Amino acid sequence: MTTAPARTAVLTTSDVAVHFGGIKAVDGVDLGIAPGEILGILGPNGSGKSTLLAAVTRLVPLTRGRLSLDGTDYTGSPAYRLARRGIARTFQTVRLLPDLTVLENVQLGADLHLPRASRLRELLRRGAVPEVAEAVERTGIGDALDRRPGELSYGTARRVEIARALAAGPRVLLLDEPTAGMNQPERREVAGLLRRLRDEGLAQLLVEHDVQMMVDTCDRLLAMNQGVRIAEGAPTDVVEDAGVQSAYLGRPSGPQQGGFAPVEPQQSHLAATREREAGRAADR
Repeated sequence: MTTAPARTAVLTTSDVAVHFGGIKAVDGVDLGIAPGEILGILGPNGSGKSTLLAAVTRLVPLTRGRLSLDGTDYTGSPAYRLARRGIARTFQTVRLLPDLTVLENVQLGADLHLPRASRLRELLRRGAVPEVAEAVERTGIGDALDRRPGELSYGTARRVEIARALAAGPRVLLLDEPTAGMNQPERREVAGLLRRLRDEGLAQLLVEHDVQMMVDTCDRLLAMNQGVRIAEGAPTDVVEDAGVQSAYLGRPSGPQQGGFAPVEPQQSHLAATREREAGRAADR
């Protein structure tokens, strides 16, 4: 099952593969993301999701394949040049500089567009250039600008990371498990932010283990297992796909009857999604 984006893609990958010796972490993945679209990458641990993001941002060498932004090949570009090209990302763990304030951390994103000699001077000046002011407003962190990362809640620190990425003025934003470790209110807050950014025209590539959030937030899902794409399309279709259920739950990938089989708690992402949907239907 595959579904191509209806609009012209701003970011595309073609036959992208990342092999570590005999381990095929990613093996021949094609994808495209259009402006104003959230594409979610779904899969169990070890399926290749984070490695795919690392490949797209040139943090790992490609075994083969091609990367394009606005139709221009950037496969050979080093990672440090991608922000100026319009690609920004966040990581699985919070990576804020602890000795800088929130404002100074966000400023670092905008400083990527300044000549090297001007960056420190601009940072010390702490003037909120338009890109920084806009990123602060979009992420709702205005009340925390003078605080340091150690004083922030986990959810706020995550939003500061997103603000720093937005300050670079990206065309495409990649997010690797942005709600990991958050409680449900924080997860809903971040999901709402991502949807607002989508509505403003930002293309986003999202990796997340919270299946329900992915279904509720993403326009399309691409499911991976063992480095390859196993399904792509509308979120509800992908989570119902037999191959996806097999990857998560260890069930055979053939036609099934009677819904989900009993699973262990650590395997229950999709089962929990089904149960919540069934509960809402019963309430109606």
